[in-house]
Amino acid sequence: MEKVDYKPFENVSFSVTEVLSCIRKHQDEVRDLVRGQYVDFMPSAHDYHLLLDSAKLLEVEIGELRTTMNQLSVDKSSAARNDLCQYQRDLEEGVRGYKIAKKLLSIHDLFEALSRTENSYEKRAHMLAKIKQLLNDIEDPVLPELHCFQNMILRYEIEYSGLINDLNTQFKKLVMLQQRTFHNTKSVTIKICKDEVQLCQVVVALLKTQHNFRFVCRFLLDEVFAPVIVKPVSLICDEKSDDEHVQIQLSYQLKVAEELRPGYKTVLSNMIQIFYNLSNMNAVLSEDECLFKVLARQMKKELCEMLIEQCLERDIPGTIEGMKDSPMVKDVTDFNGILTTFNFVDGENDTRLEEYANSIESIHHKKLCDNVLESALEIMKRESHDMVVIEQHEYQFASSTNTATGQSSNCMVTRTAVEMKKFLDKVLTEVQTQHGEAADQLVKTIATILERYTVDVPMANEKLLFKIPQQSALFRNDCSYLNYWLQKNDDKLKEHCSFACISESLKTCGEEIFQHQLSSQRTQMLQALNGFELTNSLVELGSEHQRAIRQCIRQFELLKNVWQTVLPDSVYKQSISGLVDVFLREVIKRVQSLEDITTAIGNGLVLLIDIMKETLPKLFKEPSEVHQLVKQWTKLMQLRQILCGSLVEITELWAEGKGPLTMCFSAEEVKHLVRALFQNTKQRQACIASIA
Repeated sequence: MEKVDYKPFENVSFSVTEVLSCIRKHQDEVRDLVRGQYVDFMPSAHDYHLLLDSAKLLEVEIGELRTTMNQLSVDKSSAARNDLCQYQRDLEEGVRGYKIAKKLLSIHDLFEALSRTENSYEKRAHMLAKIKQLLNDIEDPVLPELHCFQNMILRYEIEYSGLINDLNTQFKKLVMLQQRTFHNTKSVTIKICKDEVQLCQVVVALLKTQHNFRFVCRFLLDEVFAPVIVKPVSLICDEKSDDEHVQIQLSYQLKVAEELRPGYKTVLSNMIQIFYNLSNMNAVLSEDECLFKVLARQMKKELCEMLIEQCLERDIPGTIEGMKDSPMVKDVTDFNGILTTFNFVDGENDTRLEEYANSIESIHHKKLCDNVLESALEIMKRESHDMVVIEQHEYQFASSTNTATGQSSNCMVTRTAVEMKKFLDKVLTEVQTQHGEAADQLVKTIATILERYTVDVPMANEKLLFKIPQQSALFRNDCSYLNYWLQKNDDKLKEHCSFACISESLKTCGEEIFQHQLSSQRTQMLQALNGFELTNSLVELGSEHQRAIRQCIRQFELLKNVWQTVLPDSVYKQSISGLVDVFLREVIKRVQSLEDITTAIGNGLVLLIDIMKETLPKLFKEPSEVHQLVKQWTKLMQLRQILCGSLVEITELWAEGKGPLTMCFSAEEVKHLVRALFQNTKQRQACIASIA
């Protein structure tokens, strides 16, 4: 096409017309070429190289014509101004058509060039990226509707899939990921080609195509890092023995005992070796993109969580000594830095391990408290049959009377309680070495232990505590023993929290269990006294009456055997005297209920009272204490005197309301007994008359 010589304004019309004609001709030729290639799939008569050249010339002419038209100075009110605007509109309309033709021709040119670069993966990826950009950049809404345009999209997808398949095939040859499963073992092998140039070309091409490497990530997570984190593995990382490949080999047993899991140091060391050798395939696309970054975006979060939950969490020391000697915080922080050095970063989880390292101290405190509580619960679950003597200076819950009078007194607690006290002493010592939240957590754990004691121990030993008198007494002592420990250390604990409620709970729990036992013993005694039934029709006492009394006495003697050396002296005296008092009150009440007491019955009652007189004082270390401790004892002795005495003796014992009988009996009670024991005679009437 000849170049137009633009001179006056009147030549613009001719130039626009000729350029538009050239554009239409160019469009027709491009249309024929594209239709032949992408619709009819027939060879085109047009040489697209010539079309490219003519397009360049045409673009120059369009540019020059635009410049000339922009430089023309025309009066805005003249008709020539309107003509010039029309010429510009016509030219712009033609240019839009030219641009579509140019885009189609450019896409075709790239496809043609693509077919000549089969072995250059990076160039193919680059050209496909340009084609995709052109296909996505649509200026004319009619363009996507063209059949040829749709076929171009289809060809792009075919070419892209072909490139990805070729790259994947080549990548699998250069980076071989293999795993074999045997009966109880598994072997995993990774071979990375040492041909850095070829490997880099393939990886870079994959990166340019935005390949996601999902298969590689899944293999590394499932077949490499997961077993390394949770199982003892045999790991060999070899760069020298094979001239062509860097090798990573690991093998492990499929079933491994929990206690054989590797420590975190071994895990981190193995992971560093693996990353170091994997870095041989870490091709760099640009300053902001490399293979490890792509892998990190898909697997770093899951890898960090797996490492934390399956390894680090388990290895955080649960003891003060262990934490003092542990370099875990530094090791985890250093490992996180190594991952950054390898460029295994994703922008979201890069501080995950460092943040976890900073929280290890607080996690340790929680774990320590959990271990402390667990150890305490283990102590609580131990058998509590063994007893330990606690001397007066070791406790302050014995009788205050004994302490005041200077008498020494021992009692017993279970070995479990002693071990619990020693354990609490150890924990409290640790509290003194800690500060702030760590100390508060340990003190709260002590509170939890004592709270659990009042719940878990009764629940675990329910049958023993409620059925066996010795066990209920021991538990009462154990609670008082721990309560005393709590009160003794109140100055060390009050700075952190109040233990007043726990102290009351310990005291109440022990007392309630023991009181339940006392109630059970009273019920048992009263049931035994069912055999001691006295009625007005009774002529003499039978063997069942004596058996009932002896059974109750035997019950008291058994309680003495299991309580006297176990309970504090004051508690024992109060408990056994209370039971005896109820027993005597019941016996006396039944005797007083008789309307007629025959000589045989009276003698039998005296015999039974003598048995009680001989045996019951022996329940106490000092038999004479029965007079002070058992309220009904004096009344029982006076009842014996009435049963044995004559009317004269009874009159003297009453002594007109001033005698010893008045201490325990009322006038009506004495009169009733006199009427039951003696026949109605003048002497009996005189005796009754003297009792007022």
